Amino acid sequence: MNMQFKVSTPKLHKQTEDLLEKQQQVLFEAMIKMEEIAKLKAPVDTGDLKRRIHVTPSQKGHSEYTLSDGVNYGIHVEYGTKPHRVPITPLMGWAGRVLGDPKAAFAVANKISKEGTPAQPFFRPAMHEVQVKWLPQITQKVFSQ
Repeated sequence: MNMQFKVSTPKLHKQTEDLLEKQQQVLFEAMIKMEEIAKLKAPVDTGDLKRRIHVTPSQKGHSEYTLSDGVNYGIHVEYGTKPHRVPITPLMGWAGRVLGDPKAAFAVANKISKEGTPAQPFFRPAMHEVQVKWLPQITQKVFSQ
């Protein structure tokens, strides 16, 4: 399962071509900024999650865009998990890379089975930052041209 955010411009009656074009430009620039921020905020182990975050379509002029994490575990990183059992072999690789001791995977697996994993949000903070900081700036820039 991929986690996705789908954003589109509102459908308004009697829009002028110029207004629609500007709305699409604002939307595209905001989505590209959200992709950039999400990549900066994504936790990195192997870098796969960060590498796969992408906006589609990847060019301006559309009324709808999707920001996707491109992996099947992104939602678990974003929101954390409840206690659950984890396979030890992949966890041993992680423990070797991150903790310097593959055998530490057994203690980590035990902890996850009791506590779950903490959330490490990357999409939600990116969306919030774009809404609060970047969207007003992008809108001002595009509509003053």
